[in-house]
Amino acid sequence: ETIPDDDSADESSHVGVSAAVAVLSRHVSFNVETANIPSLVKETIDAFFDNDLLHTTRLLLENAKGSFGLMVSSTIDAHRQVCFAARGQTMSVAFYPRKGLVCYGSEQAAVKAGLNFNDPGQESIHEDRKECEDAVRLDLDDLGGEICLLDWGYADMAEPSISPPNRHLSVSKLMNDSLSVVSFRECAAIKHKSQLRQRLTLIERNEYIKPLLDDSDDPVLSDIRSIPRVCSKIQQDWHGVGLNRCTAWNLANCLRDRMRAQLDGKKSGQVDILVTGCEVSLWLGEQFVSDLQQSFPKLVIKSESSNKLLGLFGQEFAMPCTGFPISQRVMDIKDAIIIIISHSGGTFGPLACSNLLQSFSSSIFVVTSEWDTQIGKQLRSMYSDDLLSSRIFSTNVGVRPAEPSSVSVVATHQLLTNIFEHICITIISEPQFRHASGAIITERDLQTLERCNRDNLRALGEIVGVRSTVRVRVSYQVHEKPSATEMDLRAAGDVWSEHILEGVKAYIITIAYIIGTVTSGYPLFQAISIAAGLSRSHSVFYLPRFLDSLLYIFMPHICILVLRMIQGRNLMHRFSNRTVVIGDCPWVAQAAEAFLGKLFACSYGLASVNVLSGNPADHLLHRHTHRIVRGTLLCCGRPDGRLPALSSLEASACLSVNQASSIQSLGATCESITIGHNKSKLPLSQKAIFLKSYRPLFLSEQVLDNIDAQDELIKQRKEDLMRELKRGDETRHRARRRKIAIQNPAAYKTKTRALSSMSHFSDTNNISVSLSRSRQAKTSRTSAGLIGAYQNLENGNRVDLTISKIVDRMIKERQGIEHARRVFNEMDSDGDGRIGLEEFANAYQKVDP
Repeated sequence: ETIPDDDSADESSHVGVSAAVAVLSRHVSFNVETANIPSLVKETIDAFFDNDLLHTTRLLLENAKGSFGLMVSSTIDAHRQVCFAARGQTMSVAFYPRKGLVCYGSEQAAVKAGLNFNDPGQESIHEDRKECEDAVRLDLDDLGGEICLLDWGYADMAEPSISPPNRHLSVSKLMNDSLSVVSFRECAAIKHKSQLRQRLTLIERNEYIKPLLDDSDDPVLSDIRSIPRVCSKIQQDWHGVGLNRCTAWNLANCLRDRMRAQLDGKKSGQVDILVTGCEVSLWLGEQFVSDLQQSFPKLVIKSESSNKLLGLFGQEFAMPCTGFPISQRVMDIKDAIIIIISHSGGTFGPLACSNLLQSFSSSIFVVTSEWDTQIGKQLRSMYSDDLLSSRIFSTNVGVRPAEPSSVSVVATHQLLTNIFEHICITIISEPQFRHASGAIITERDLQTLERCNRDNLRALGEIVGVRSTVRVRVSYQVHEKPSATEMDLRAAGDVWSEHILEGVKAYIITIAYIIGTVTSGYPLFQAISIAAGLSRSHSVFYLPRFLDSLLYIFMPHICILVLRMIQGRNLMHRFSNRTVVIGDCPWVAQAAEAFLGKLFACSYGLASVNVLSGNPADHLLHRHTHRIVRGTLLCCGRPDGRLPALSSLEASACLSVNQASSIQSLGATCESITIGHNKSKLPLSQKAIFLKSYRPLFLSEQVLDNIDAQDELIKQRKEDLMRELKRGDETRHRARRRKIAIQNPAAYKTKTRALSSMSHFSDTNNISVSLSRSRQAKTSRTSAGLIGAYQNLENGNRVDLTISKIVDRMIKERQGIEHARRVFNEMDSDGDGRIGLEEFANAYQKVDP
């Protein structure tokens, strides 16, 4: 066969186009765009031969604007091909060779579903193969844009079907060579950067990738009960050798470099540490930044929303942040230490910031739920993929399917606490860094914080209803008998649930009454009248009909009143949906508002609630006082005012609750509940829930507790003496008193002084400070009483004791206790905790042979 030359080929092509135009002219008028008809025919022919599934998706992404995460299929090639594309939207594909399964999704965690999937026929999928590959995942390049074609062949055609424009692309074999994968990356700079297999992430038998949680009937309850266990594991991992410690080491190195640059006058950028995130993660970051800034006043530490940063630095035209003191000139973040907080690791704002901020700084870290997240992938591509270069702080919580955030919030706060301690240790361990940062926090403060951090695990278990069963390796299980704190919290929740569900119950009762009376034809008052012998034709019979009509109208309200009477709830609350107001420090109040709001996101209108939040020490009353009505539900957290540093803050919170509870109408007001450690109930609050405290008492608390205990003892003695005076004979009492005065004048003077002045100590230096971790005083002080007591202690009007004297006395008492314990251990030769007669005799012989 002869090959035609170019001229003959062009001539034949021209003849073919002319013939096609002649055929097309029967259907298309040549009066419209006649000159474009040959081009139309040429493009149609090219499209017929070239536009397969891969090329069509490629043309779509080349001409489309926006962010996409696509799965493209065609009816012609659906039996053998599927195509995935990503640009600006994440897309992942997981391959499970042993199970013959391919999973895809826009969320990395979603494709891990195959790890929990057991195929009943998996033995026969690759029965001729002795060994199969482990499951792997391919994350498409959403930043530069990427298209991935999967072709599993058809019949005997094992090679992928690809049109000529894309046949130059390399083909990779996966799924034990049964699946062909073709990848096209839009960004020319990285088209040939790495092979496909080098980009695969092993998701099976990988200690850093957690499988999805098993299904739960109540995922919210499961998350809440796992809080102590998760926090315990974070603390254990932090004090061991793991991923978080490697990341902390890198963070400390970046922080030292930043401090040295400041000392040498080579500091670039205004901001030293930038924390960013969205929603709950941002609120946690704001508290973290607040604590850091107060500890190191000379450092510039900022927290900003990821969306604001994207608006300022990620747009062709910067979006002004109206109402916020932030702009491109103000936010100089060059070479700053950037901490991104995102529990899922795939939220759009923080994920986009992880790419955007790489042009500003190389010191970028992320706090997330696990090592394998989208942000973690971006940071691993930025740095080397070894553990020594890790930039990922992980709570190891994994994916939590429950929409309301509970364990994720607590776990992130726990990890941020450990990071805060590590940053503080890094700075204050160097004298020049301490001076340059203006450090206020001390080593003693960090020791106290760490002690409270560890003791907090028991308090969390008390609240959520789980307990530790093994001391060496902490594990938790559900209480067989709920704790007192959990029972109080559940009891308060039961009452509020009755408030919310009363409308639903009333309507159900009303519907049942209407159906029953209308169907039977005997409404309540008419049935009573007929039973009493009243004839329907009698003129008085209109009265029971009128009463039945009123009963139909007000039946829901009557049912609600009856329910409230039966359950012992306030009858004067409004007949409407309830409003829940949460008062606490900003991040707690906002996180609790989001949690409760998401719990009722899918509720019916009759069982819905309106959730509000505010800071009781700031704007709670200003924002929500006008919304306080009869039946409003107010829950406020009380700071531990037993500490002098928090006494004023607790007083402010209590004042806000009292003011809100004093707004009355028809003798009723809002129903307020306070939660805190100080066992002093507010007079206007409905209920007070007291949390157990497991931390040791501070010195100021111990001094005040001893004063209260001694006051209680003197008061009890006075009451006993007064009862004795009333019960006994006055003459015998005088005789006995005269006898005591003659035999023991000192005792008589002491008793007389106690009766005359029970609140005064003649020798204040004799007040002893107990070393017990528990409180001796049975009574509790209000927030105002605590402020007054500590003010008296500070002014010296109540007790003239210096801190040095108190500490010296505590040291001497502790030395005496330790000496007695040492002597006891020497006498207890068998170590059973008891001293027998023979052991005592042997010890006595050693002292006096």
